[in-house]
Amino acid sequence: MSKLIDIAAELRHETNSAYLLYDGREEEVGGKKKELRVWVPKSQVENNEDGTFTMPEWLALEKGFI
Repeated sequence: MSKLIDIAAELRHETNSAYLLYDGREEEVGGKKKELRVWVPKSQVENNEDGTFTMPEWLALEKGFI
């Protein structure tokens, strides 16, 4: 069984199967800074409705949250 961890993030968009999360990271695109948003599957992530999302540690690592 995978270890679960909580990630602080803002929900930017939601579909039936995924959340688009922003955790404060930025990326540079064309010389301008832009929010780095990451899609995560709802099947692996729980929205705690308090600004945190619970997910397996392996997914948080894969998506760059930790």
